[in-house]
Amino acid sequence: MKNWDTLEADVDRILTKHFTSGRNGRKIKMVVVHHNGGRLDVDGCWQTWQTRQASAHYQVCVDGTIGQLVWDRDTAWHAANGEANRASIGIEHADETTNPWHISDATLDNGAHLVAAICKHYGLGRPEWMVNVFPHSHFSSTECPASIAGDQNAAYMQRA
Repeated sequence: MKNWDTLEADVDRILTKHFTSGRNGRKIKMVVVHHNGGRLDVDGCWQTWQTRQASAHYQVCVDGTIGQLVWDRDTAWHAANGEANRASIGIEHADETTNPWHISDATLDNGAHLVAAICKHYGLGRPEWMVNVFPHSHFSSTECPASIAGDQNAAYMQRA
């Protein structure tokens, strides 16, 4: 991240579709975390979302690089729930391994740091699981965010 205080990502690769401009008057109240279900980088997410009607605000790569794909002021289509989308920032995390899904230490560290920076920037208080930080699975029937809600959750939230 170039600047944690201003939420300036390492890379901006802004989508031109598959998001909604603005937030329909809603304020940001939470962060929703996801995993890629693969080892995608920022360009890989951008390419995937050219044909898939989904998006997220940020992507955290295996090496810890953070990319922004949808501006915070806009609504990313990430939670499969319109109200949650309008009231949240969505963060995708690249997986380092599959079966089981696991994120790298760099992804865990920078993803958690990004959650904390977002909570600070938007006045959401200290990051707390199921208070202002939610798994994608809270809003729709999915296993996402895999290990971030499972065996890596304690480490992720402790670092946030």
